Parts: sequence; structure tokens; C-alpha cells
Amino acid sequence: MKNRLLLGALLIGTASLFTACSDDNDSNPTLTQPTEFTLNTPAYTDETIDLENTESLPLSWSQPKFTVENAPINANYEVQVSLDNSFTVSTDEAANDESGELVADYATIDRTTQKCTYDLSAEDLDKAIIKIGKYTEDDMPEFIRAYVRVLAYVQEGSKRLYSIPSNTVYIHTNPYYIELKDALPIMWYMVGSNLLGWGQNAGTDCFPMFMQNGYPYDKKTGEGEITYMNYFTQDGWKIQPPTFDWNYGIMSGGSANTAVYRNGGGDAGNIWCAPEGFYKVTLNTGTFECKIEKVEFATAPTVFTQINLAGTFNNWGDTPMTRVNIDGENHVWCYVMTVAPGNVEQIKFKDDTSSWDHNWGFGSYDGEVSTCGKATQGGKNIGVPEGTWVIMFNDITGEFSIIAK
Repeated sequence: MKNRLLLGALLIGTASLFTACSDDNDSNPTLTQPTEFTLNTPAYTDETIDLENTESLPLSWSQPKFTVENAPINANYEVQVSLDNSFTVSTDEAANDESGELVADYATIDRTTQKCTYDLSAEDLDKAIIKIGKYTEDDMPEFIRAYVRVLAYVQEGSKRLYSIPSNTVYIHTNPYYIELKDALPIMWYMVGSNLLGWGQNAGTDCFPMFMQNGYPYDKKTGEGEITYMNYFTQDGWKIQPPTFDWNYGIMSGGSANTAVYRNGGGDAGNIWCAPEGFYKVTLNTGTFECKIEKVEFATAPTVFTQINLAGTFNNWGDTPMTRVNIDGENHVWCYVMTVAPGNVEQIKFKDDTSSWDHNWGFGSYDGEVSTCGKATQGGKNIGVPEGTWVIMFNDITGEFSIIAK
């Protein structure tokens, strides 16, 4: 078993070596532009740190002089990493450059702090090295010297004021390869009296909303818009976050067809739609804004008594999906599927007749793995990789989502 080393004992000096930081701000001092502040040199700077077997690397620094009297203020600090001690173009700036001309020479660690101490995750440092160097598993260097600095600033709304970088320190590392992936879209879950239930077992007593194919979800956080469209009765319902903490879910806005973020406050009760009919719910998981919009169809949608999954997992037979509306008209279906390690199952959606007159697929070839999309009549077989998944399907729009359970 690999040891996970905490380098907390290797800080150079004690708290007396740097100006104390404080979150207190009893007065309202006049801000000024600092000219310098010091990132302390860690005692481990000349050691080679095995990043795969290290938990974190402690850093400490002095507080920049943001006021004439150097009064404590709520400054923010972020850690930046470079491979050549150049901090000109960040990995985010290079990624957003449509011309493709910018080349990143540093990366910013996502987690910030308002303290003058920081435990730099060894995994975060390793990922930063891979991002900057664009290393693959085959060309990962055995040793890399990483340069680290801290950027201090005062946050005012969306603006960063009085930014100033510290000096740099270097860390000798033995990095390891990690496959970098974009964050998966954050899922929130529908619960309600006429839905699967009020629980937190996805596919059994709650179900996830739908990802949107082609939507630009935040690559770091997975935040963005998720949707759900179906026939709503006037029964009550809510939307729960991934944690299923009811104090931070989506509740009633106080009238029909309104929904707001609870944010730890009092419970305003269940959401309801009136009159009953088709509605589309859109939730932004970054801003927590929730819209409920009435949907009108020129021609009444076909009502299927049952939608099935057919695929390699059942020899292309019919496995019933679960309707999410307990009573009344329903057009959204779910199914929990487990795929064995190393396998990819192929599936399609179809009605419950023996014919294939109504069947939906997606992709450019049979077996292409897709997590979401808009399936079309007679489309290709959809690939589902190893794991346990909640499969959602809307028989009006053809939208589907395949979401890790």
C-alpha cells in the first residue's frame, strides 16, 4: 500500500516569519496598491517530491500591504504554477484563444484562499504540470522543476482590484500521468408526488434532469443548463441538488409555475404547475436560476403506453423502461443499467410493439458512446460503456441522457 505523505512538518520557520493574515475587517481602511509580498521558501524545495505518493505541500506567505496602515482585510490568494518561471499566458487564456496562437506557460490552481497558508494538493500540482506541458502517458518526464507563485487581489463583485504576484519558489517533482478530463455536467434531481417519489435513489424514487447535447458546460465545474420537459399535473414537486440537501434545493417561488433556490433559508413549499399541461423546466446549476415555461404543440404528441430498451444486453428483446409520471399522460422514461467492466453495450429506444416502426437511435456509427443527444427514428445503436447508468429518454423530443448513478 502506498504511503500518502503530508509535508506539513517541512514548513520553514514558524508563524513569526510572516505577517499574520486575518479575516477580520472591523474598519473600512483606504486601499492602496501593494508593491511586494513574500512567498516563503519551503524546507522541501531541494527535495524531489513524489507527487503520486504525496498528499499535499504546505505553502505560506506574508500579507501584502493593501492599506497604508496594513490593516487586515479580506484579500484573496490563488496559486499559480509554471514550468519555466514565466507567467505570461494561462492555460485558460490559451484554451479560449480562437486563433490558436497563444501558448500557455502557466496554470492556476482552482481552489483559492483568504488565509496566508495553503496546502497545495499534490494531485492539483501534477494536473497543472500536465496541462502546461501537454504531456501524454508516453512522454511524461520523470523529473520536473515546477515554479510556484501566489497572486493576491481584492475582490469587488466580479472585479479583481490591486492584484500583485509574489516571488516564485521552485519545487522538484517526480510527476505521474493523469488523464485530464472535462468535468461532467452537474446533475440535479426531480422529486414529487406524481413523479417517481421523494427519495434520493436515482431511477427508483427520483430521476435526473436532462443534459443538453452541444451545450457549453463549464469544463472545470460542470455547471450549466439542464432541462426537463413533460406533462405536469398540479401535484407538487421540487428539484434536489447532487447532495440531496433539501436546504439548498429548488422550491416554490410562491405562485404557480415559479421556482427559486432555497439557499439554506426557510422552505417555501412545493413547486406546482397550473393549469396542468406541458411545461419545460430549465435549471442553471451555476446561477441556480430556474425557469418553468408552458409548451404548446400544434398537434398533440403521440402517447405511448410503454417505451422499451432493446440492445445487446437483452439480445434485442424488449426491456420496459419506467414511466416517471405515476398518473396521467407521460412522455419521459428511465432505466438503470449496469454494464460489466471492459464492455460496451449497444441500445435503442422503441415502443412495446413487436415491430420496429417506432425506434430511436443516435450517433454516426453503431456502438458510438454518447452521454446525451437527440435520438431520431431509425438512428444508430447507442453505445453504453462500463458502469452503472441512469438512462433517460423523452419520446416527444427524442432527447436522451445517460448519467452515472
